Amino acid sequence: FVIGFFAVKNIKIPDIAINNINLSNIKDGIYYGEYKTQLVSVKLNVYVKDNKITKINILKHDNGLGKKAESITDKIISNQSLDVDVVSGATLSSKVILKAVDNAFNK
Repeated sequence: FVIGFFAVKNIKIPDIAINNINLSNIKDGIYYGEYKTQLVSVKLNVYVKDNKITKINILKHDNGLGKKAESITDKIISNQSLDVDVVSGATLSSKVILKAVDNAFNK
């Protein structure tokens, strides 16, 4: 376990390009997004009403040590933006969640 922990801690975080969203162009509805890296993957639904993100429901999050990254959904909703700080100690999972939301709107 200890060796695995340090191996995961030393993995280089890939550069994941995350586009911001223009919610004025997004119609009401539920949008499905997903994103996967070698270590982390997420599937989620994003709920939009009146050009605002009202809820993000994480359906599946294979996260290694990054479970706490799921709190980034609260930041996305309160800022109505993907331009938010990642969760400390869960950078990769945070970026994967952000990219899944980005993908939900950019299919």
